[in-house]
Amino acid sequence: MDIKMFVSDLDGTLLNENSEISLETANAIKFAQNNGIKFAIATGRTWNTAAPIVEKFEIECDFILLNGAEFRDSTGKVIFRESMPTQKAKEIVTLIYKQGIDFEVNTDNCDFSTDIDLCKTALPMPDINILFQNKPIIQKIFAFSNDIDKLEKINNILYQLDDLSITSSAPWNIEITSSKAQKGFMLEKVASYYGYDNENIIVFGDNKNDETMFHIFPHSRAMQNAIPLIQNIAEKIIESNTDNGVANEIYRILKEY
Repeated sequence: MDIKMFVSDLDGTLLNENSEISLETANAIKFAQNNGIKFAIATGRTWNTAAPIVEKFEIECDFILLNGAEFRDSTGKVIFRESMPTQKAKEIVTLIYKQGIDFEVNTDNCDFSTDIDLCKTALPMPDINILFQNKPIIQKIFAFSNDIDKLEKINNILYQLDDLSITSSAPWNIEITSSKAQKGFMLEKVASYYGYDNENIIVFGDNKNDETMFHIFPHSRAMQNAIPLIQNIAEKIIESNTDNGVANEIYRILKEY
């Protein structure tokens, strides 16, 4: 394989049981970069919640954020963005609000949430009409609840709407973006941006929001802790996130060079 780039999900993949990058994983990322291979993170998180995780180890890398709604280079500069139509975003927020489910709205300027204890980098959610009065650029809506029945009800309604991507990174959440804002689709744009073929990229993931990467890119690695959907379509299953699976695989691949 002529590998030019490693792309990894964060939670459940690159991060350990403490939601941190282990020293072993940080060293593996730097080893790959020192050998001329780019490294990128593909996550449902925002820049404010993803960037500090790698900055701790002075790692400079690219970020596919908000499940593919945004791509930033290693300096934090936004290169690509995929947003939702304002009216559709308002319809979705109103629907979720009426169901009494907490949610976060990610815009191009800042984030708002009904639960700032969970969404620590977000501002308190204003009245819905105030939120939308200036037609903000909405990149992602993140609904979350411990009431799985309520989430399922919302999910069933959302699936009837057009031009949306509806996915999740855990059983307790629903992540909503434009249909164009998916990790795999954004990574295709990134590959083209750098002049890479799909075969030059290896992707790592564990959950439903990684699915498009696994369908589009032939060299995929599912974690041992990944959901069956991801394991079934992966080229290979590796160790779990708590056993430094990504780091181990990086070293195995580079040893073949």
